[in-house]
Amino acid sequence: MKNYILSSKYQTLHFIGIGGVSMSALAKYAISVGKTVTGSEICPNSLTEELIKLGAKIYFKHSPFNLRKADAVVYTSAVKEDNVELATAKRKKIPIVKRSEFLGEILERFMRSVAISGSHGKTTATAMIASVLKNVERAPTVFLGGETDDYGNYLAGGEDFAVIEACEYKKNFLDITPDISVVLNIDDDHLDSYKDMADMVSAFSKFVGNSLAVINADDVYAHKIFNSSTVTFGINTPATYTAKSVKYNGKGYTFTACAHGRTLGKINLSVIGKHNVYNALATVAVCDVLRIPFNLIKSGLENFKGVKRRAEYLGEKEGLKFFADYAHHPRELKSTLKAFSESGDDFVTVFQPHTYSRTEKLIDAFISTFKSVKPLIIYKTYPAREEFSEKGDAETLYKNIISVSGENCIYAKNEEELLSAVLSFKGKFKKVVFFGAGDIYFIAKEFLEKQNDK
Repeated sequence: MKNYILSSKYQTLHFIGIGGVSMSALAKYAISVGKTVTGSEICPNSLTEELIKLGAKIYFKHSPFNLRKADAVVYTSAVKEDNVELATAKRKKIPIVKRSEFLGEILERFMRSVAISGSHGKTTATAMIASVLKNVERAPTVFLGGETDDYGNYLAGGEDFAVIEACEYKKNFLDITPDISVVLNIDDDHLDSYKDMADMVSAFSKFVGNSLAVINADDVYAHKIFNSSTVTFGINTPATYTAKSVKYNGKGYTFTACAHGRTLGKINLSVIGKHNVYNALATVAVCDVLRIPFNLIKSGLENFKGVKRRAEYLGEKEGLKFFADYAHHPRELKSTLKAFSESGDDFVTVFQPHTYSRTEKLIDAFISTFKSVKPLIIYKTYPAREEFSEKGDAETLYKNIISVSGENCIYAKNEEELLSAVLSFKGKFKKVVFFGAGDIYFIAKEFLEKQNDK
């Protein structure tokens, strides 16, 4: 029997891993509907600080003690089965639900919901759609897997619309049933959660289900999952929504949006990368389906400034401008490297591999991506949930890269070596771009702060 933990039966909800960007958004929602929230996290961060200000009680150590008042427990798929709090909840028969199951329950409270999926770009596309809808009367409630400067990772709106990011990791997006589903692309990421690409395509097909599906017609796998109510978007393939006259404008891309063969108007994006034209087209499609006037769609997209860790400018020191990007898959990396190259300035690339399994499975694609990238610094792997594997280690990737591209590549095994390598390019380059989904972002920010204190 399903536990509806938003019912009055469960007043105190405990979140294991409450400091995660997705979990903290759900905790904020729980507080907003009157629940008492507790949680555990390994280290404090800006999200836990925000939750504490909202009234959450957070413990920075996993312990059975943390569950003494819990009526129900929410956990992420990243939490291991032997986690002491999860084990305690099972032993005490405290109801437990996955983060994705809780999100699915939340969606049932809204009149309509839009869920954005895809191997790449879903945080940006979700934020783009929110940028349009938050300025109309039916302002949405937004659950974001990243952060914006104006509302962070959660925007409290009305109960008409929920806009959420739907993650395919461990097939979690199958726990939600949106009214409108968006599929930006399907790629060979998270293969530790799938048997093969056929299994992944099948999961995306189940996610789309009978919803009104907004799907990228240009994507080699996504076009396989069209349902009877699919509307499409694309640049190169005939689609319901298309972009014509796509041109780089010095900041981002300008294009003419078309729907059902008719011209809607021109849109000038100020976020870098041609991949963002696809995110913008998905936004045009969703908002047009929701009958949002084009002038509001245009305004929302043109005022969109991006999300943190997506080509984010961090600051400058000694003539080096620091940027950070979340890209950690070869396809994302190629796209974003090209976007930075369009600015005309040469730059230093820093890459931190994310998980050993991804690096091992995609090592040939990583080598192909980086073989012509110079100068390049490879930083030690961010393991996330995984144990060490030499085959998927950052140093193994580094050795493979230099075997095909020469010596213009550096391996840094710790922060000291990384920062020394970065500073060695002072005066030779204007930009340094830190790529990765691990702690490289925080290392870059801390380095800037330390340097600026001197």
